[in-house]
Amino acid sequence: MPSTAISARAWPARWWHLSGPGLFFAAAYFLISMSPSLLPRTWYYQGVISGLCAAAGYGLGVLVAWVVRAVARLIELRVSVSRETEHFLRVALPILSAVAVVALTVSNVRSQGRTAEFLGLRPLRPVDWLGAIALAVALAVLLLGIARGLRRATHRLAEAAGQVLPRTLASIVAVIVVGTATLWVSDSVLFHRGMQAMAASAAQVNARQPAGRSAPTSVFVSGGPGSTQSYSSLGFQGQLFVTSVSRAVQIQAATGRPAKEPIRVYAGQGDDRTIEQVADAVVAELHRTRAFERSVLAVITTTGTGWVDDWSTKSIEYLAGGDSAVAAMQYSYVPSAVALLTDRETPREAGRVLFDKVHAEWSKLPEGRRPRLVVGGESLGSYGGHAAFADADDMLRRADGGVWVGTPTFTRIHAELTGARTPGSLEIAPVIEDGRHFRFATNAEELTHDYYGRDYGEWAFPRYVYAQHPSDPVVWWNPATLGAEPDWLREPRGRDVNPDVTWIPFVTFWQLTTDMAVGHDPADGLGHRYGAELVPAWGAVLGGEPDADYSRIIAGVQQAVHRAR
Repeated sequence: MPSTAISARAWPARWWHLSGPGLFFAAAYFLISMSPSLLPRTWYYQGVISGLCAAAGYGLGVLVAWVVRAVARLIELRVSVSRETEHFLRVALPILSAVAVVALTVSNVRSQGRTAEFLGLRPLRPVDWLGAIALAVALAVLLLGIARGLRRATHRLAEAAGQVLPRTLASIVAVIVVGTATLWVSDSVLFHRGMQAMAASAAQVNARQPAGRSAPTSVFVSGGPGSTQSYSSLGFQGQLFVTSVSRAVQIQAATGRPAKEPIRVYAGQGDDRTIEQVADAVVAELHRTRAFERSVLAVITTTGTGWVDDWSTKSIEYLAGGDSAVAAMQYSYVPSAVALLTDRETPREAGRVLFDKVHAEWSKLPEGRRPRLVVGGESLGSYGGHAAFADADDMLRRADGGVWVGTPTFTRIHAELTGARTPGSLEIAPVIEDGRHFRFATNAEELTHDYYGRDYGEWAFPRYVYAQHPSDPVVWWNPATLGAEPDWLREPRGRDVNPDVTWIPFVTFWQLTTDMAVGHDPADGLGHRYGAELVPAWGAVLGGEPDADYSRIIAGVQQAVHRAR
């Protein structure tokens, strides 16, 4: 009983005893986490990153210290220093550490300020940094407390199991039981409950009707007169899509040529429809509107919420003089970031099924009467849209071109093309066979030449454009960055990226993760905003010259996009 009482009294002291090596690594990772990334972070995202990194650094420091002590015991290594040296170290190390902390903090704050200047955004203020530090400390303490609690539970379970099992086996059993329970709670309770809450919130948004919008009156769009799809069934993003269709009078005003009323077809996910059924509904709408009689038929894969970028669709409509049809479908209503974490297969299935069904109907037409069949998608939509094709050659065989915007690097065909790039070309702007079919462009000017200004050769049809900014975190986010340095951080940085950005194990991944949340903060042409550069990209894909004067169409599309918001 006395020993138990002493143990109980001593327990709080042991609970909060902190490891010296753990604190050193925690401080190092905390400082490193403040280094710049592609986009300037908000104070709360900075706090989350710093808290995670500090906690991870502490764990790493504890592990390193344990390994060093174990090895030292194994080889019977003992290190001793004189009293004078010990006194010097006790005085000098804190002073040197304080100087390093101040210097690195000032350097990182200034460097993040340069990132903001690169992108024309406001850097964090001193009060923002204080808020970030406070949040980081709170999060790190919380995570450390949880880790300590789990360790305590493991020790107690091992002691209990040790009454009937050998000590080593009892420890193994305790680790397995506590580890399994922790994983179950983290996955089945915390993660899935969190995802369910986000999905429920997204479902409420999807059920709303966009403000200031009403059912279309045109027979050429889904949800309008004669449509097989009711306006309410299209979901929030589908309703935005069909009510934002360009008008012939707008197109004519921008091009100076007669124009047709464009076609836009869409089908919502619904609660009881499979991907196949939704795609069938889109094809039925294409037949109803006689879309296969238009000169251009575009199949666009949506993002997680069912969103389609109006810059892409309006570019197609204006460039084709309204003689176009754009088809899209909803396969989910959760944000793309949630979809990436919970379900990467559904976007691929949706992209594959919709294109296959449209292509099957298109193939039935006589070759001379087929519209130009093009494809496109942005971010998660681009990732899903690529699943319709086995490889780059299949893309050339089955479609007449396309524009892929902000494509994640883990998209298989994108990765294969990038891996086969001409030696000397950069990962941010790879050159593929001198731009014969595929051209990667960090801006509109690079449709005619590579990143260094060297002119491309002939651009044969079909033509494909990969629009990707060096500062777009959606493109460069990849779980592989947790432990491997990507080529784009080994090579010279892009023109819109702070040269101070560098790869840091574990840290870079979380920086890119939070960068995605602010990807739309910069102006068009930076981050995850492409805007006007999509007009010449689609112009080239649809048969125009990439360096033609698109200024009137850009002005018209820009005015229409802003009016539709």
